[in-house]
Amino acid sequence: MSAMDAAPPGKEWIAIGSVKPRAIQTTGGRISYIEVSPHDAPARLTVRVVDPSGAIDCIFLGRRLIAGLEPGATVGVEGRVARGDDVPVIFNPRYELRLA
Repeated sequence: MSAMDAAPPGKEWIAIGSVKPRAIQTTGGRISYIEVSPHDAPARLTVRVVDPSGAIDCIFLGRRLIAGLEPGATVGVEGRVARGDDVPVIFNPRYELRLA
């Protein structure tokens, strides 16, 4: 099952490789890794979501843990896309866990 097939009804996911900066986009895929900020730094959880077309980082400011967001999970995300250093970024996206 591809990430496109996992999209909720009425919400069409676009391929991660097709997201446009400065636009509100809905996309999704599998979580490839999670990075948590150290305890002596401001809380920040970075989740890398990938599909066959690319990757996007979802950064949750003020969080170090979100139940269900773990490597291998399928997730849909929605938010304003920003340019990142190596991949696009969405800060504090709306997210939906999907059954694989």
